[in-house]
Amino acid sequence: MPCLVGKGITFDSGGYSIKQSAFMDSMKSDMGGAATVTGALALAITRGLNKRVKLFLLCADNLISGNAFKLGDIIHYRNGKNVEVMNTDAEGRLVLADGLIDASAQKPELIIDAATLTGAAKTALGNDYHALFSFDDQLANRLLASAQAENEAFWRLPLAEFHRHQLPSNFAELNNTGSAAYPAGASTAAGFLSHFVENYHTGWLHIDCSATYRKSAVEQWSAGATGLGVRTIANLLTAE
Repeated sequence: MPCLVGKGITFDSGGYSIKQSAFMDSMKSDMGGAATVTGALALAITRGLNKRVKLFLLCADNLISGNAFKLGDIIHYRNGKNVEVMNTDAEGRLVLADGLIDASAQKPELIIDAATLTGAAKTALGNDYHALFSFDDQLANRLLASAQAENEAFWRLPLAEFHRHQLPSNFAELNNTGSAAYPAGASTAAGFLSHFVENYHTGWLHIDCSATYRKSAVEQWSAGATGLGVRTIANLLTAE
């Protein structure tokens, strides 16, 4: 049984690590990962999907309030991991962790998570490609083949065992953001997520959705949501 996990931050102010206005005005789109996996499952069903798929949507907003997480808070997760919050604007991985724990508990043959997770992926690929991360080369190649078949733009970025250890904390097992000493931010974010996938070496794909939304029109896209990735994931699900 495949599992789909989507980041659904309905608005992201950055919390106490607050964003500048120029980076906040489009943050209604920070639920792009949840929209992508939901749309993919719906499309797969219309294409004749004949198996059960579980969908996990991690929905919240990220605002300043008396109940909001603060820098230095420590979160204790159900799988025994604990995380120091060092940047409240790295909230997506904190909610995805819950969904990945639940998905892993299903003992699935496949987990795909999708999230508008890092600015680093967008710096690497722009708004035109989704970034793909996986320890499973065969599975990654299958998704890239699905993307090619659907004429959607995906690009695989590095994910190695050492990326899992580049989020050190003095007070917890992990912190939720990288540092200047470990500048591969999209890869370390994927490494963070791997701590919440029971069998992260096989059967897991992480998609950092750099291309779900355009603030303004360009030659190939109008302004707004693009839907990029929906067809690719649907293709992979129906080919399973």
